[in-house]
Amino acid sequence: MNKGIYLYPAISVLSGTLLALQFHWGAVVLALLLLSLFLRKMTYTILFLCLLFLFISFLNTTLQEKGQKTVLSSESEPIDSQIVINDIPTIDGNSFVALAQIKKEKVLMRYYFSSEEEKRKFQQVKPGFVCEGKGQLTEPKPNKNPNLFHYKNYLAHRGVYWILDVQAIGGCVNQSKWKHALIHLRFDGLKKIEREFPSSSVGVTQALLFGETGMIADDTMKAFRELGVVHLLAISGLHVGLIFAILHYCLLRIGVAKESVTWIGIVFLLCYIVLTGASPSVMRASSMLIVILLSRKVASKLRIIDSLCIVFVMLVLYDPYSVFNVGFQLSFMVSFSLVVSSAVILNTSSSIAQLVKVTLIAQLSSLPIIIYHFYEFSLMGFLTNLLYVPLFSVIVLPLTIIVYFLTVDWLILFHKYLLDGIQWVSAFIASFPLNTIVMGKPPFLLLIGYLIVIYLMFVLFEKRKYMLPGLILLFYGAFHMLLNTYDSHGEIVFMDVGQGDATLIKLPYNRGTYLIDTGGEVQFPKEEWEERKNHFSVGEDIVVPFLKSKGITSIDTLILTHGDLDHIGGTEAVLGELKVKEVLISPNSEEKGEMKKIMEIARQKRIPVKEARYPYSWAGDKDGLHIVSPQDEEYEGNNDSLVLYGEIGSLKWLFTGDLEEQGEEEFIQTFDLPIDVLKVGHHGSNTSTTEEFLVETNPSVAVISAGESNRFGHPHPEVLERLKRRGITIYSTGENGAITYRFWDKKGTFSAQLP
Repeated sequence: MNKGIYLYPAISVLSGTLLALQFHWGAVVLALLLLSLFLRKMTYTILFLCLLFLFISFLNTTLQEKGQKTVLSSESEPIDSQIVINDIPTIDGNSFVALAQIKKEKVLMRYYFSSEEEKRKFQQVKPGFVCEGKGQLTEPKPNKNPNLFHYKNYLAHRGVYWILDVQAIGGCVNQSKWKHALIHLRFDGLKKIEREFPSSSVGVTQALLFGETGMIADDTMKAFRELGVVHLLAISGLHVGLIFAILHYCLLRIGVAKESVTWIGIVFLLCYIVLTGASPSVMRASSMLIVILLSRKVASKLRIIDSLCIVFVMLVLYDPYSVFNVGFQLSFMVSFSLVVSSAVILNTSSSIAQLVKVTLIAQLSSLPIIIYHFYEFSLMGFLTNLLYVPLFSVIVLPLTIIVYFLTVDWLILFHKYLLDGIQWVSAFIASFPLNTIVMGKPPFLLLIGYLIVIYLMFVLFEKRKYMLPGLILLFYGAFHMLLNTYDSHGEIVFMDVGQGDATLIKLPYNRGTYLIDTGGEVQFPKEEWEERKNHFSVGEDIVVPFLKSKGITSIDTLILTHGDLDHIGGTEAVLGELKVKEVLISPNSEEKGEMKKIMEIARQKRIPVKEARYPYSWAGDKDGLHIVSPQDEEYEGNNDSLVLYGEIGSLKWLFTGDLEEQGEEEFIQTFDLPIDVLKVGHHGSNTSTTEEFLVETNPSVAVISAGESNRFGHPHPEVLERLKRRGITIYSTGENGAITYRFWDKKGTFSAQLP
């Protein structure tokens, strides 16, 4: 049989699946398949197989997509139902989250404990438990900001269409069945680590042995991600291969026959998939080993590339949505690249040289996927992988396995010090400047270009040309960055940060990048047992990722309109992740609450902080921004918000912060400035946007930044009525998600993230 013959059915399955789910990507893959068939002059048999698998995968995906329907519906009244726990729950602080089932449909269950005693009781709830509960069904929120994680799609791809917010829950009864046995072993293993290991090593130990990363400290995860070695904290082919090799060796040593070792190994791999949470990398590596072992049973030595393709076909036909999973994409892309480059890797006998080549190929092949999903890549990744991969393979992972089973005190302590040392070194290296390069999310055609460049690099590697491919990638990456940095279009984006404000102004040709406020969320005092390890942060989870997706690494001016947390709560994340050249604040607001902490961070980073008031202005005559309020140096809260006026993209804009009626009255008494676009003050409360103010400013568009269904009732119905009465076009982040005005020269258009 021809080498790599299974590659064509695999590409056909990918093409058919994508044609059903995302036509443009499917068309690209199909074009590559047809081109490959033409260049290699494949037989009619191969062509028939490709068309057959193309049809099967397209039909399979279409049928699965149509079959994914919900029988539940959102009702105004809470529903009473039996709740069957399907997966290991996540308990974080006062929250309990689990995949569950009600009325034979999967839902995501959320519950908040009322006491520490109740939390302790729920620690033993595991898959197979059935609880009597009362709760409200709500639809998962769609992605309301460009380029960010689409949680609703993520759940839908797992067959989950509803979130059940449980308000009351009765006793939970263990009704586990035999099918839960392996999941219970996983549950018990995780609990054993929590009980017997020091708290600082629990997260990494759970990740290495069971693929559970929820307990890893945020700082550790961030450091590993910036160093490009976060894959070592997930169960990968490396782990599967090492553990299988240990099992194989031990079975042979105790005298088990080779025939039996093979079958025991296959059963173990099937169990291991469940024990480690069935991540894409484990599914891929374990399934490949199983396919290879089974092929030997029928006297057919299967090539690695063929086993990889067979597993790909099986997994995609079983779950078409897996092609959108980042872990799935990385696992198969890196594995495929290493397999097809095996001749290049093995043309030297030096193990160090082979390690260098493997690391380089893995880094390069994963680059397009990493940039597309995370918008940045680690400059240190190549060097840190050269150090960390052998360290984890030879020392950390084997030691972790030994410590887990022996649980000897001095060994656990040594293991703790080793992990603590690795985490400290990782954080130290990650603190170096220019550790990562922010590229921004590549558009469709640019991403295709990356894939072509990577392909050309591998072709040149086979010809032992190493300098030229590096230069090609360097120039293409520089081209990508220049496209983002010197874009001829400008943008004004009102991000959806919930009940808060955050506005990006990005001028064409890199003439200026300004950020007005950073959003934030109010934190209420909690007892120690209620504190969550992983809490949502507007700055870290919305503002910074969005800016990075735009390729933004530097803010020329950060304007903090006033000291309220919903306007400045994300500032710490912005100052920590991006270069900020200067900060503007309202006079005498630096001692107000959260602002004191921000001022201290700015001083430590030597960022100039200026108190601005009328008539402060900057950015020259073109696209100029002017501070028009406050006009004195006394800080009294909302009415002393920094108010900005500017003509940008042929429109006159007024950004009002939390300006209320008194501030609006002072503004119209001082200025005669008709405007086109009004950022409505104080989230649309009835203390702002008076009729007189609207008459004097006469805006044609109003943008309201307010959280969906917020507890303050913003925007107020009276404000909306005043705006509608004057024929003003209204955009609200609560309803429409992020609002973007994209302009070029004197033309521009508004668009909303949600229709």
